[in-house]
Amino acid sequence: MPVRPEKRDTLNASEVKGLRRRCEELSASIESMRAYYEDLLGSLQDGIIIVEPGGQIRSINPAAEELTGLSAQMFQGRPFEQMFPNDRALKELVRKTMETGRTHTDFDVRLTRADGSHVVISAISGLISDGTGRARGIVLAIRDQTGIRELEERVQRSDRLAALGTVAAGVAHEIRNPLAGLRGAAQLLEGEPGFPPLLREYTSVIVKEVDRLSAIVERLLSFATPRGPVLRACNLHEILDSLLFLERVPLHTARVAVQRQYDPQLPEILADPAEVRQLFLNLIRNGVEAMPNGGDLIIRTRYERSAKCCGGRSVAVVEVIDQGSGFDPEIERRLFTPFFTTKEGGTGLGLAICLRIVEDHGGAMEATSTPGRGSNFRVWLPLAKQSEAVSPHHDPHWAVQGPLP
Repeated sequence: MPVRPEKRDTLNASEVKGLRRRCEELSASIESMRAYYEDLLGSLQDGIIIVEPGGQIRSINPAAEELTGLSAQMFQGRPFEQMFPNDRALKELVRKTMETGRTHTDFDVRLTRADGSHVVISAISGLISDGTGRARGIVLAIRDQTGIRELEERVQRSDRLAALGTVAAGVAHEIRNPLAGLRGAAQLLEGEPGFPPLLREYTSVIVKEVDRLSAIVERLLSFATPRGPVLRACNLHEILDSLLFLERVPLHTARVAVQRQYDPQLPEILADPAEVRQLFLNLIRNGVEAMPNGGDLIIRTRYERSAKCCGGRSVAVVEVIDQGSGFDPEIERRLFTPFFTTKEGGTGLGLAICLRIVEDHGGAMEATSTPGRGSNFRVWLPLAKQSEAVSPHHDPHWAVQGPLP
């Protein structure tokens, strides 16, 4: 009768070594696959948020971190609704995908960031399922639409400006000749031998007001028929200092002290000096008018290596900061709209012309304010030599030159 081989409950050393080697190979393969998918998610420009069937967030990629303003560690294992308490549209997308198993899209979602600011995004949620069709979770892809919205608004604004410009040009041309006639008639009256001296006060008022209207007409024509910038390399600080020198008497009269905070290594900008002078003269005068009781006007410059608002180009950034009463968000949205003004006797063209100048230079402009604490007008202007911009290791310590003498 044959003897059955004895059953072994243990493995020999060679078999253990083989199993260990196989486990190590499988572990390395899994780690390589994990690293590959992490690199894949990290390279995407769209934000990716993975949500488990129970509603907890499994992971997010760097683009989602940047959009939300929070780190991945803060999201890990936290309920989706807890991390996005104010974003009803996003929660509704995830809920509908969970319930229906279908992909849902929303192209106009306002995402609340960690700092309380808002950004417009598009969002797509889709079901993650295994080979048997069982739900494994949800993938939410979010994309920043701010640039697209800004481009759409710029095109719409350009269309409005073109229409307004045509009307303004027609009105300006029709008004210019009668104004010249009024001024000439008033001056002729003053020159008459028997003209009563007591009435000269009234004719001088006529001449003065006609000159004021003529200045408005010239601004209308400037706005309606822009000549386009003649670009060349120029020193931004020299332009600013020349303006401050010319405005030194009005600044002193208004009891406004100018604090210049210049980046001493700021490269030259590519600009039309005459138009840039007009741009910053308007902003400086606006800052002074915002402080009827006097105060500090800060003019700050700095270098920015890659400005998203200017297509990633290297730029000079100028901030004109006043200590006035500021303005509320509703006014902020309309500041650059032609003929909108909050000043008595204002034309509403100053900031519209400023924005047009900046956009003609390929730059960008924004205004921010805290009611009761002043406002900040920020301008981005491209540098003249992008390839020779200062080193990324440049330390932008401001040369605080203090008030004007």
